[in-house]
Amino acid sequence: MSANKYPEAHKLILFVEKAPFSAEEKSRLIQMLQTDGMIDESTSAVHKALTALPKEAFKDDWQQAKFKMDLGTILKQWQLVDGSKNFKHSR
Repeated sequence: MSANKYPEAHKLILFVEKAPFSAEEKSRLIQMLQTDGMIDESTSAVHKALTALPKEAFKDDWQQAKFKMDLGTILKQWQLVDGSKNFKHSR
């Protein structure tokens, strides 16, 4: 079994699979995340794609808000982990 090249992108890939994107958009975003990993360009592409979805793509307003909050949580976690790599962790 091959290892995941970018394990930090796994949560965002699972998010894209659950979101109500079109099949082409899902495959494009997942391919981008698998080849590039979590970089600013790929995360902003997912964010732009989510905000570009029409309101009718979601079941209701709460589902739209939940997807936006879940994406924000995933991105904040990634930013914190990425930022913590700049600090020395030994004492």
